[in-house]
Amino acid sequence: MAEHAPSSVRAPWWRRAVALTPVVLVCAFLLLPLVVVAISSLTSASNFRFPPEGLSLRWYAEVFASRDWLSSLGTSLLLAVLVAPVVVVLGTLGGYAIGAGRFPGRRVLSVLFLSPLAVPGIMIGLALLYQFQSTGMRGSVLGIWVAHLVVTFPFCVRVAAVSAASLDRRLVHAARVLGASRLRAFLTVTIPLMRPGIVAGAFLAAVISLGEVAVSVFVAGSGTTTVPVRIYSAVQVQLEPTVAAVSTLLLLLSVVTIAVLDRTVRISRFL
Repeated sequence: MAEHAPSSVRAPWWRRAVALTPVVLVCAFLLLPLVVVAISSLTSASNFRFPPEGLSLRWYAEVFASRDWLSSLGTSLLLAVLVAPVVVVLGTLGGYAIGAGRFPGRRVLSVLFLSPLAVPGIMIGLALLYQFQSTGMRGSVLGIWVAHLVVTFPFCVRVAAVSAASLDRRLVHAARVLGASRLRAFLTVTIPLMRPGIVAGAFLAAVISLGEVAVSVFVAGSGTTTVPVRIYSAVQVQLEPTVAAVSTLLLLLSVVTIAVLDRTVRISRFL
């Protein structure tokens, strides 16, 4: 007589509810503040209030009619565009070295590349402030661009290192056996295999640059005020709904970008 495989026993509903409770609480803790800001940006009142007294796009119109906000949006977007390509090249090379390299001192190099992650942003900002004041770079686009490179570089290195560590070395070896030089094998085999990690690094660099405030406060000038710095300055005086509107615009930009990239190159594997 054939034996029947034991059927899976479904847990009682209360056990599943208890298991899901921490997940729901963590999601609520992460998402509720963003939802509050997004909904508050639609208020028709003059004060930042939740729930809003009425729904209106008034504060979005205020943002797009303000020269200061448009200037800051332009500066932030320009920085993201300028920072991402450079930090991707540097971060990819650095990540490949510490992720796939086999040489003495690799661990030391890894610690050096990732060390900005362990340093508070205010210390990096102070260090750059002293350097830029002596060279006249404080308040310039070049200065804040360099500052954002310093901040975003370790994140890009980390993502590229994870991507490089998962490479199939046999493919690179096969390219070398077929006559490809080291450079050609790197450009035609290694780089395409690391593409999701490279794209994820570019996305992280752009998003971190868009939201960076701790270092930018020290090195930005009147003509290079980014959106986060202007938001920080605005909330010191009065919490207006324009702040919520700008924050919601940045959030939507990030969400749409990551959705498109995850759909096309599945960057969530490296984030």
